[in-house]
Amino acid sequence: MITFIQHATQKPTIAVVEDEPVLREELTFQLQHRGFDVVAFADAAGLYRHLAVHSVAALVLDIGLPGEDGLSVARLLRAHHPLMGLVFVTARHLRHDRLEGLSAGADAYLSKPVDVDELELLLRRLLQRHTATSTQATTPHDDNAPRWQLLPIRNVLQAPNGTHVRLTLTELQFLSKLISQPGQPCSNLDLAQAMNLMPDEWSRHRMEVVVSRLRNKVERETGLPIPIKTVRGTGYAWTG
Repeated sequence: MITFIQHATQKPTIAVVEDEPVLREELTFQLQHRGFDVVAFADAAGLYRHLAVHSVAALVLDIGLPGEDGLSVARLLRAHHPLMGLVFVTARHLRHDRLEGLSAGADAYLSKPVDVDELELLLRRLLQRHTATSTQATTPHDDNAPRWQLLPIRNVLQAPNGTHVRLTLTELQFLSKLISQPGQPCSNLDLAQAMNLMPDEWSRHRMEVVVSRLRNKVERETGLPIPIKTVRGTGYAWTG
């Protein structure tokens, strides 16, 4: 069993996994030139060795790799790191290829030759999501008071009384976005995007169902009401 370790770092790292040397070097150079901290590997084995001792916030991944292919890598990493950003950059451009890549857990699917400007925008959005997950909800007026804590590595929400609630990926993505801006309204659209829902996949009613189930689940398992406030006409706010 592969064990992945995540350490807190001052600057999130982007990993590039591409077996073609020229393209790997070009992508690494372009991303570094745009201010990213980048590590690069020719195959999955190199990436796994790195992940055993270092953290990666987002991954730029080819599908046609030697040995283990990118689809398998994506499924494995999505299971271990549900909030790691995953972007496929691949020569496979047919519709069923794209659907297969997104189904494997990718946040985005780009065809070669890649538009580096588009890749940069995607990565910056994914890094914002990664940074938000490290934000913990705290009680405003007492730093020593027990608090709600989101533990994304374990897919867990910890209540002030110490009890834990195991979260689904959807619940984790929803709370990560909400807790990233405590006390401020978060729109339904922003929450839907954080949950990787396409425009035709979400509605206000669907968001209400997610929140209702989460409220019931948390109160049932912790005995405490989750501090989510409905903001009429906008969305929700974290008040913990």
